[in-house]
Amino acid sequence: MNKKKQKKNLPKENLEIDKKKHKRMNREMATVTYLVMFLFVFMAGYVIWFLSGDTDRILNNAYNGRQDLMAERVKKGSILSDSGAVLAKTQKTGSGNEVRYYPYDGLFAHVVGRATHGKTGLEASESYTMLTSGINQMTALLNELRGKKNPGNDVVTTLNLKLSQVANDALGSRRGAVVVMEPDTGKIVCMVSKPTYNPNQLEANWEKLTQASSDDSSLYNRATQGLYPPGSTFKLYTLLEYMRENKDYDKFTYRCTGKIGTGDGSIRCYGNEVHGSIDLREAFAESCNAAFAQIGSGLDSKSWTKLCQQFYYNTTLPIKELEQKSSSFSIEKSSTGDIMQAAIGQGTVLTTPLQNIFLVSAALNDGILMKPYLVDRIQTSEGDVVTQNEPAQVSQVMSEEEADVLKKYMRETVLSGTATALSTGEYKAGGKTGSAQYKAGSSESHAWFVGYATKGRKKLAVSIVVEGAGTGSAYAVPIARKIFDTWF
Repeated sequence: MNKKKQKKNLPKENLEIDKKKHKRMNREMATVTYLVMFLFVFMAGYVIWFLSGDTDRILNNAYNGRQDLMAERVKKGSILSDSGAVLAKTQKTGSGNEVRYYPYDGLFAHVVGRATHGKTGLEASESYTMLTSGINQMTALLNELRGKKNPGNDVVTTLNLKLSQVANDALGSRRGAVVVMEPDTGKIVCMVSKPTYNPNQLEANWEKLTQASSDDSSLYNRATQGLYPPGSTFKLYTLLEYMRENKDYDKFTYRCTGKIGTGDGSIRCYGNEVHGSIDLREAFAESCNAAFAQIGSGLDSKSWTKLCQQFYYNTTLPIKELEQKSSSFSIEKSSTGDIMQAAIGQGTVLTTPLQNIFLVSAALNDGILMKPYLVDRIQTSEGDVVTQNEPAQVSQVMSEEEADVLKKYMRETVLSGTATALSTGEYKAGGKTGSAQYKAGSSESHAWFVGYATKGRKKLAVSIVVEGAGTGSAYAVPIARKIFDTWF
């Protein structure tokens, strides 16, 4: 009997069993196929993600041993200012060893960073870039045949040497930070943090710099890692949220008696000043705490939090070159008293000087927030451009109308409020001062100023904090004045 006849003579039950086996096998094969396809798609996606966005982070990782191999064949490139001044370079010692040298000692120590004892700043984020040589391939081959190192690519930053020197001198011996940015491009043209340290003497001073008993924190970049209560500079956020929730905001009036609330929970205007009957613009220009605490108590906490998050509260900033900490704003489960404190930049609100420049920058740029950046371009040792960074928008964080109102209110602070020292015929300035108390039961405060200056098409935004100095008008505004005078 042939096989065909045998199959015909099989019991019906056996035929059903065969069909079930075939179906099960098909399902198993399909499952394996889909699994393999998923793994393939996942790996392809990871490769695309790595090549498009995560390459620099991995290649520049301090634990990536490939950099050590590259350093045997390439002389690490230099870090330059916007005008070409050398901020960091590789040179040989008398014994023939290669070391990094920083011509301006501690002036750029935090933003340029260091190459030993844990890489930081641009020395960390652009290390792989500077160990890559973009010179002519034939020249590179001849150098290798001769046993000569090829020159690595140079990193040209957005940092302005003169402005950095002015900001550094203006801060003097005080602790604090200065950040200066072009609002229409996102270029960071100055970033100074004090106290600083000399990276050329790192080996000799390392133990002293890292002593637990030291309260200088000189290794710490206050511009991106220092978390401070923003004080009255935060009234910009309170003002913007109030405008959004109240279309007739310009009809606001308040009678200030010098404080709001009773007992230990009362909020007082700085120096117990009584502002009397004021409108919203006067309350902002004269920095009336009582008026803004009253405003804050009636705002929608979820909407307010969402607004702050648009400006990178509660998240890291869109800049990869520097170590940073996240500013914080969270009031959704807070008491009315805590919300009123938050409205004037006290309580649990904390910000970094870099983050605190964003709202001013967006207001100066018709409501568009630009991505901050420090690297203008990468070029070969011969000056040929390898890659060029271009200004990029983060998002439209406010309308043009809102931006215009904020500029007018900040301008009023200079014309008749707490920043009149910036009044000049050379340029138009505006901003917001702040005095942020940082110790419970103490009147000691950090001095703040965030603001802008314009002349024709040129625009500049600043964020300045001076630790424990007192009022922003007395200590931070004069620093802004020197920066604006220099730039314009």
